[in-house]
Amino acid sequence: MSIVDITEEIVSDIDVHAEFNKDGMRISVYVDEAEITEHVDYDDMAYKMVQDVDKYPPETLRWIRSGLACMLDILEEAEDE
Repeated sequence: MSIVDITEEIVSDIDVHAEFNKDGMRISVYVDEAEITEHVDYDDMAYKMVQDVDKYPPETLRWIRSGLACMLDILEEAEDE
């Protein structure tokens, strides 16, 4: 039991951006006026996913690979136009 209870509501603006570019993926998180960014290249992304078998078991990796193959098909079709 506490003698003094304080309840405070904190309101923040949070904005998340993820962008694929020629070098990999960049994620930026903006919390109010602060910006946190992270970048990972495609090879590192794949190695990290393969090494984390708890988060990405083989069936999940197959699903992701299938989705990326579909994305590749769409990008190649757009390139041909």
